[in-house]
Amino acid sequence: MTYRELWSRSELMAHRLAEFGAGVGTRVGIHLDRSIDLVVALIGVMRAGGVAVPLDPTYPADRLRYMCADADADLVIGHAGPLERLGGLRPLATDGPLVYATRRTEHPPSRTAGPLPPVSGEDLAYIMYTSGSTGRPKGVLFEHRNLANLIAWQIAESGCAGGDRTLQFSPAAFDVIYQEVLTTLGEGGTVVCCTEDERHDPQFLWELIARERVNRLFVPFAMLRSLALFAGDANSEAHPLREIYSTGEQMQCGGRLRAMFARLPGCRLANQWGTTETHVATCQWLPEDVAEWPSLPSIGKPIRGTRVHVCDEDGWPLPEGRTGELWIAGECVGPGFVNLPDRTARSYVPDPLDLAVRAYRTGDLGRVGESGELEFLGRRDSQVKLRGFRVELGEIETLLNSMPSVAEAVVAVVGEEAEDRSLRAFVVATSASFDRGEVLAMLRDKLPAHMVPARIDVVPSLPRTASGKLDRLAVATKPANQGTIASNP
Repeated sequence: MTYRELWSRSELMAHRLAEFGAGVGTRVGIHLDRSIDLVVALIGVMRAGGVAVPLDPTYPADRLRYMCADADADLVIGHAGPLERLGGLRPLATDGPLVYATRRTEHPPSRTAGPLPPVSGEDLAYIMYTSGSTGRPKGVLFEHRNLANLIAWQIAESGCAGGDRTLQFSPAAFDVIYQEVLTTLGEGGTVVCCTEDERHDPQFLWELIARERVNRLFVPFAMLRSLALFAGDANSEAHPLREIYSTGEQMQCGGRLRAMFARLPGCRLANQWGTTETHVATCQWLPEDVAEWPSLPSIGKPIRGTRVHVCDEDGWPLPEGRTGELWIAGECVGPGFVNLPDRTARSYVPDPLDLAVRAYRTGDLGRVGESGELEFLGRRDSQVKLRGFRVELGEIETLLNSMPSVAEAVVAVVGEEAEDRSLRAFVVATSASFDRGEVLAMLRDKLPAHMVPARIDVVPSLPRTASGKLDRLAVATKPANQGTIASNP
């Protein structure tokens, strides 16, 4: 699809939405598989002044219906068959494969034909739903000014430009899709789409990247680590990749990742950190020489227009080297949550250094290191402490993932009572001859006794969230997403 075709189709969609009463602030559900139609819809809703509510078709129908109702998304764009899952929708019009439907009982009022409405920075751009502590997803509001700041910074930061290609990897219901699509289109580049099945197959994905000459990736660290398994067998030196941004999880620089980039001359690796409530807040470029990479890289420094504070329990900023909660402030902070005023009031607070500016309390722990860069230290509400020792799970995982016999590993704390709590490692092995004793011996050579897992379970795979991140909450209770756990005590 050319830029002219994209502009024409998105404009047609914007005017069609306007016919059904959409304008600035109208919430519009987008229930589409990963495709060009999805890209058109994201642009079309924005051009109509609407607020996109991405609805991932892989989600359960009950969850999607709740999201539509909670966001008050009266208009929904999708395909006829899949839209039936949502129930209670009345078709309004059909344009090719796309169907426009409504949750209203009466016909929505149409707007007279004319120019599309202007949008200000304070108008809402999208609502993203993320897991909620109450068991129901919570909607995060994001404004155009938040998005504009991120995209302008990303374009200035990137070495990619017009004609370069970016893989559209993120699901529609995760904010990185806007970073991928809008950054690429803003540069005059090409967006390369893959299907839902293709994005879960690292071997196929690596081949697709080479075949389609993809220059840039935005991927969760778990997928980056999986790609590294296949990069060693491929002709990496002729690969087109020039930039990879790792998102969503603590980066761990094991041997395979270093080997992958050693064979990708000219390809840079960036570690980005943020939350759904703020999108990207910090970025750290790793050195060109992989030998200089730390095992657990920092999350870098705040992006343009953004500040990050390390605060104590009372909200006072802490000095360098002290551990506290990470607060994000500035242009990346949105207005809050949908229909959750109390939660919004607790999490969105005044910036301690400028009360006129809003800050978001992330619940993540960190500190400022000697280099002035931020170090990520995990979640405030899930700190791992065993028998008086603070344990960095990432350090253990990095060692496991550097071993030739380990394809992927995660470490969790199991046990309810304090005296019963212990460390358990879940490992995806590279072969059936995995030797637990050998792995434990290597861990004992490198780690203090309190950091050596009491047990190693060999599993066929590790659980993932819909975005491709490792699902740590499910690891201890349901560590394998297929088959039965194969214990190797």
